Amino acid sequence: MNPSANVHNVDGLTTFQSSLQHFQEKAKDALMNIDMDLRRTQEWLEDQYASWQTEIRLAEEAMTQAMLELKRKKLMKVGERTPDTSEEEKQVKKCKARLEHAEDKAEKTKHWLRAFPEAILDYEGPGRQLKTQVENSIPLMTAFLTQKIAALEQYQQLG
Repeated sequence: MNPSANVHNVDGLTTFQSSLQHFQEKAKDALMNIDMDLRRTQEWLEDQYASWQTEIRLAEEAMTQAMLELKRKKLMKVGERTPDTSEEEKQVKKCKARLEHAEDKAEKTKHWLRAFPEAILDYEGPGRQLKTQVENSIPLMTAFLTQKIAALEQYQQLG
């Protein structure tokens, strides 16, 4: 003897199917946003590196100018005394700190320019798998649920 199924409604399956489709849309959007963010980040790193290279050049020019001013002042004699060069020395220190800061930032940016593509590769494998699941498996699951919901609704009408 075949016991009959006791199906009263398929609302749960319909809700699950709708949620699955909603997840698919959100996941596609998220994956697309990640791809755009990765490209923007790569471009930003390249722009930052160029900016720090420009800052290094400007800091070197300022440093050269400050050192020339210091040397010029040291060569001047007021009577038999050498003039006070404390302001010029402060300016040289300030320029040196600016240059060191720019060189440090450029070096760190260069590091990330080298490391970022490796990080992208670490993401791309799992990201590609998720994309395949979202684009291929979810539509198959949705179609399967559509068939089962229709079959269960027909069964309900029989009994």
